[in-house]
Amino acid sequence: MVKWVFSGLVIIFVLTACTNGSHKSEPLPKRLSDLLVKRDVPLSFFTGSSIVPIAVSSSFTEVSGWYDDETVLYLEDENEQSSLLKHHLYTGDSSVFFDTEGWIVDVNANVDYSLFAIEFINQQDEASLFIVDQEGEVQMNIEGFGNDYTVYWNPFNQEQMMMVSYLPDWEFDVLSVDVSEEKISQVEFEQAYIQWLSETDIGYIKWNELQPSYEAPLYQMHVDTGDEKLLEDQVIAFMGFSDRRYLTVTVDTVYDLHSIYTFYENGEPSRQVEMPILNTYSEQWWIPFYTYDEASSIFYYLRPKYSGDYFSYNDGYELIAYHVQADSEEQLTELVSNEPLMVSPNGDFLLIGNLFENVYDIKEKVLVSVLKE
Repeated sequence: MVKWVFSGLVIIFVLTACTNGSHKSEPLPKRLSDLLVKRDVPLSFFTGSSIVPIAVSSSFTEVSGWYDDETVLYLEDENEQSSLLKHHLYTGDSSVFFDTEGWIVDVNANVDYSLFAIEFINQQDEASLFIVDQEGEVQMNIEGFGNDYTVYWNPFNQEQMMMVSYLPDWEFDVLSVDVSEEKISQVEFEQAYIQWLSETDIGYIKWNELQPSYEAPLYQMHVDTGDEKLLEDQVIAFMGFSDRRYLTVTVDTVYDLHSIYTFYENGEPSRQVEMPILNTYSEQWWIPFYTYDEASSIFYYLRPKYSGDYFSYNDGYELIAYHVQADSEEQLTELVSNEPLMVSPNGDFLLIGNLFENVYDIKEKVLVSVLKE
């Protein structure tokens, strides 16, 4: 067990160096300001959509994510019991996928949506993890390892994952889970944020708590041998994708007004995108929400219109589709706030919102509410 360090990718990254001075608002670089802007689609615009929303009851909690190309999963909590339901966006059919005593707190699908990791808390405040198949049948039950779990499915082996189990006193264990063999083994590892780079290799930022910094080296490790390899000297954030690309976030100095998002292919930098920085004036580094369509190599993200103050910025966010292979991008619409995104398995839709309460039809360019009050 090692002392827990919050270094994982969340929407705000920990920044432990002082950021003296403020970032003045500045327009986008010319390459981005010349981008063709498409007409915005307001949230209230439903015309032309054949999507049938979920009939929301008082027990509704949130949309959890995708079940398949056209079906979402959503949660209902009532009388100390959680139900995870399926809802087909076109037929409007809803049915129970999985239910349990206690409260479901997280749902994570593997790369082909054949398995789902469902974390729940029982009435005794004990955390467990069910691994279920597409029929909602339990394939593995993981319990007694911690108070909370983070799951990193291996996109190159759909029945394998790394699991971080969080323990009392800010400690954690890293576990390797093989669902097909129902096998769990502990991994000697000191970082809580993991991304898969290949069938056998993971990537991670090696934060040094004795020498705090807003950036740290990016490493690759073989999960069986423990052999390490340095990939990049200094990065702020890092994301790995199932098409064997990975993405880093860097800046030259903490005073920069734009961060650099660099895509790597076969270990070599291939594409770059500039991102306006919203300064938090704290020990946190702001990262906008994003989602990645591996099949089409499209990176969807929310971009502020200019660099500035995170707390006072209120000019909206452009939803951008960046085509990595073609090195081209388009603005799909504009949102009022920075909200979570999740692309559908077939790449046709985006779930958007803190409850994933909206869906954006990428082909029709329509943003629709998934919920019917």
